[in-house]
Amino acid sequence: MSRGTRFWPGAALCVGLMLQACMSAPQPAASRAFFIATPQDTEAVHAFAREQDRQVQMCAETHACDRAHYIRGLAALYEDRNVAVKHFRTAAETPNGRYAAPSLQWIRLLENGRDGSQYQAALSQAAERLVRDVLEHETKDAHAAQLLKRQLKEREKKIDELTQQIDALKRVDQEVKEKIKPSRPAN
Repeated sequence: MSRGTRFWPGAALCVGLMLQACMSAPQPAASRAFFIATPQDTEAVHAFAREQDRQVQMCAETHACDRAHYIRGLAALYEDRNVAVKHFRTAAETPNGRYAAPSLQWIRLLENGRDGSQYQAALSQAAERLVRDVLEHETKDAHAAQLLKRQLKEREKKIDELTQQIDALKRVDQEVKEKIKPSRPAN
């Protein structure tokens, strides 16, 4: 057997084994979604992510980039961990910002993987922060709704008072017109 004849079967075997190894290797965890959206929610999640991408692009106008990146990072948890980490890092760049601490917690959670007590602690902290933020938001919304109702009642009361004053002025005006009516000369 010639030397070239022995080479090709061996090379083919090596290439085949390498290809098999590459195909069977698991995807790195960092590139997969952290949460899996249900089939019903997939389109809504993608639409929300697109809207948040728009918010991120326009955030400089409203000086709310840390919020825009934080919300986009949350949406990216359903898409790609790397995208989520990128947005959480940007949100964390405002050190005293409202979203810095929760962003850092999400980064630790996403980068540490799902093993060990660090994962459990990071998950617990992130969940606690998220629940606290939702409750704060709901409390603010409830307070704002109560304030708007109170203002609406005050305005309705003011409108009623003004309507009564206008009606009274109309009556006075009518009475004055009736008293001043020119009398017709008798023929």
